Amino acid sequence: MHRPPSRLIIIALILSPLTGVAQTFTDLDFSHNIQATNAIYPNNSTLGPDYYSGATFDFANVAYVNGMAVDARVSLISTTPGYDFVGYIPAYDSAVGGPAGDLGVYYRFNGDFNNPTGGMAYTISFYQSGSNFTASQTLSDVRFLIYDHDGESTQSESLRTYRSDGFTGYQLGNTSGINAIDEGATWRFDARGQNFPEDSPEGGFVAYYHDTSSIRFDIFSTTTGGPVANYGVFTAFDGDVSLLGGNFSGLGPLVAVPEPTSPLLVAVALSFALSQRRRVRR
Repeated sequence: MHRPPSRLIIIALILSPLTGVAQTFTDLDFSHNIQATNAIYPNNSTLGPDYYSGATFDFANVAYVNGMAVDARVSLISTTPGYDFVGYIPAYDSAVGGPAGDLGVYYRFNGDFNNPTGGMAYTISFYQSGSNFTASQTLSDVRFLIYDHDGESTQSESLRTYRSDGFTGYQLGNTSGINAIDEGATWRFDARGQNFPEDSPEGGFVAYYHDTSSIRFDIFSTTTGGPVANYGVFTAFDGDVSLLGGNFSGLGPLVAVPEPTSPLLVAVALSFALSQRRRVRR
């Protein structure tokens, strides 16, 4: 049966997935930090213990693409009133025998209950190795297991991702208690009251990205009690999901995040088809 080209366009758009997560991913390793760590025991915790308190933290050879090395720069964008940036922990989880290539991010509530909600925003940007962080590198498919994103009884934890960074989907931990909320151009992941261990995947979820050269994360909290000051908030990012040990059974189904432009493409194709149909009737 012959179908006009316009109908074929619509059928292709409808039957093809609006977004997809490939089966081959670029693994990320945050253990080769360029700047030396400059402090120990972030916020007087036992995490790390070595960490870096500077706003910009560079890593060499975080990944390899077609045999070429990729570097990464982690950059603090901002903090909000009531909350202070503490630092980054390279090679997180290695001290307890876990994966050595994770990135830990630490901030804290400073006791200002006039501003109980707040946190920090930062980016992870990728560059061609040897370019001195001047030539950006696009990675086809990457994923992060974001863990210890759990919250406590007097402190929630939230994380925001951006579709424009290539965010394509997520899988929530079955026991994580995390709620995913579509905010339009962003997705928010809320957690509270679980208090899972800082070195296990239970309090976490996997975030998937496609064709990205820079990823922004907003991590923030609402604090209603607890220590008067220096109430720490920690989140870890596993760029090769090795903490799962290859076992994804503890995660829920993959939820795909459609690209914002896909409905527009369908609408354009439909409009084109209708105009063609009118021409035929004339």
